[in-house]
Amino acid sequence: MSVMGVVQRLAEDSTEFDPNQVTPGVEGFLFTGLMAAGIIALGFLLVTRLRRNMYRHEVREEIAAELGEAEADSEPRS
Repeated sequence: MSVMGVVQRLAEDSTEFDPNQVTPGVEGFLFTGLMAAGIIALGFLLVTRLRRNMYRHEVREEIAAELGEAEADSEPRS
């Protein structure tokens, strides 16, 4: 039995199109909704972490600037 024979036999079958067989149904709708909710939640978590890292970077820069000023003030002048 060749591949072409199988393809011809499948093509000759008179199967009618049933639209209820090809719809995703309730399961597909729920899965898509859960995926969308998960992606939105991940987006919020990402923004929160990025914002937190930005604030930490700003605070570290301020501390470094204050330490630099304190060292400059404590150095003896000639």
